[in-house]
Amino acid sequence: MAQQTNHDLLQMYEDAAECLKGAATESQKSNNVHITKMLINCQNCARLIANIIKEETNRKRLEALRELHLMVAHHQEILSAKIMQLDSGQPLSIGPPTGSQNDTGKDGGDKQTVARKSAIEDTIVTKGKITFSDVAGLNDAKQALKEAIIMPLEFPQLFTGGRKPWKRILLYGPPGTGKSRLAQAVSSEINSTFYCVSSSDLVSSWVGESEKLIKELFSHAKSQAGRSVIFIDEIDSVCRKRSSSEEEYTRRIKTELLKQMEGVDNQNADDHIFLLCATNCPWELDSAFLRRFQKRIYIPLPDRAARISLMKIHTKDNDVPLSPDEWLTLGDATEGYSGSDLATLTLDAMFQPIRDLNNAEYWHKLQGGNYVPCSEHIPGGVKARMQDLPHDKVEPRDIDVADFLQSLKQHRHTVTTEELKQFESFTNNFGQHGK
Repeated sequence: MAQQTNHDLLQMYEDAAECLKGAATESQKSNNVHITKMLINCQNCARLIANIIKEETNRKRLEALRELHLMVAHHQEILSAKIMQLDSGQPLSIGPPTGSQNDTGKDGGDKQTVARKSAIEDTIVTKGKITFSDVAGLNDAKQALKEAIIMPLEFPQLFTGGRKPWKRILLYGPPGTGKSRLAQAVSSEINSTFYCVSSSDLVSSWVGESEKLIKELFSHAKSQAGRSVIFIDEIDSVCRKRSSSEEEYTRRIKTELLKQMEGVDNQNADDHIFLLCATNCPWELDSAFLRRFQKRIYIPLPDRAARISLMKIHTKDNDVPLSPDEWLTLGDATEGYSGSDLATLTLDAMFQPIRDLNNAEYWHKLQGGNYVPCSEHIPGGVKARMQDLPHDKVEPRDIDVADFLQSLKQHRHTVTTEELKQFESFTNNFGQHGK
């Protein structure tokens, strides 16, 4: 399966390169340039890159792919504008399409504004069911979020004069440690507007539209009653370090976001906005963005107690009769596992009894009429295959510690020692522990 996945990924790389080559070849012609063909190649390339990003695991290649995706999207916009010019005979105007000629001007502008507002409203999250009690460990991070968001809403009289709540917090750490889950817990604990935004919600292929989306996001948050919370996941995909070689439109996006973040400090009206961001690569953030976060909290891998709590959370709806010593054994055996690693491990362990059903030859009939697998030496055992029994009467055995130990052989942790050293070094210089 992994070999097939690698083959498919390589094929997507080859197809994307072929699309880029086709667009580049057409652009080098001195006459009879087929603009529509170039646009189609760019569109196909952008689609393939988006699919590759979902499958690629190498961090450096992901960085390059995201930059390439933005660049291709930018050229899509230019080509679309040229096609519109050729079709309508109007002067070239680079920007998002406004529909037919009758939709231009004020009406067209109004439609764009409505579309941006609708896009921002789609990021508003309704109150969920995940609470802070569902997040194992991370007590310092929970306390910081309560001080910044929950307490000011419940006890506004405590935050007067110079004692003002935090306005911007950055959560960083290895993938799968609970950063997004903490944000989900915040949305469940408060009765105010919560925006859950990713880079794809803010970055448009139309030049100038991304800046307007960012401005609309903060304007919409200001207009809400009470204190609004904006959560931007994978903030590094928008706020990477600036360089002299980067495209002008990416620099404008960063400038607009910096301007809006600065406004959170400078305007009293923006006291109602709290900005929460998350990243797996804090060292890639531009120093101007890093400085604007009042708290930079490291969300580390779970310790032994947290790992045990996480496995218990994932199995709380199943019968897992493990002793305290067996849980401690699993806690020691999962050293270095992230929260998502433990979720995958636990799910696989819970499937072990299901797999045993297919291989079972002897069954013990319970009082209720259900059948569970048993040894051939159990008195009264029925010899049969699972398919020969009433399907609604087949019941798996209880999950035991051996199922977890078997799953440990197949599911390794995904965070390396080198990555952990990077996070520790960054924390020593810029952050604080949230464990």
